[in-house]
Amino acid sequence: MSRIFDALKNAQRVREGKLKPNAPVEGAVEIPDRRRSRRWSLDVSVYVYGHGPGKEPFHEEAHTLHVNANGALLLLSVPVKRGQKLLLTNRLTQKEQDCRVVFLGTRRTRTVEAGVAFPLSNPDFWNLSESPRPENT
Repeated sequence: MSRIFDALKNAQRVREGKLKPNAPVEGAVEIPDRRRSRRWSLDVSVYVYGHGPGKEPFHEEAHTLHVNANGALLLLSVPVKRGQKLLLTNRLTQKEQDCRVVFLGTRRTRTVEAGVAFPLSNPDFWNLSESPRPENT
């Protein structure tokens, strides 16, 4: 456990500028960011509409964790599957956007993180008056 603690302390020192980052390990490959557009941490309230496993319709009010021009990461309490089609409505603007579930992430007590993708880039759906500060991760 001390190696983990040491690694965390070193990472903190690098962030604070007190320590230079280590050179990459020989043979290490940098994994490129596969996102098509910048991502922002933004809490946007959306209505989510879809069909459950038995084809019964559902809707819920959900919130985003991250948004970009091509989709979002949502916190949902309704179970969804990869490939499932959903309709989002931005609560603030009442704009609607079709999307598809492309990622299922961390399960929390009553919610799941679901990544959704728009068929076409649509940054206007989030109604950003100015570009928020981009996320560092």
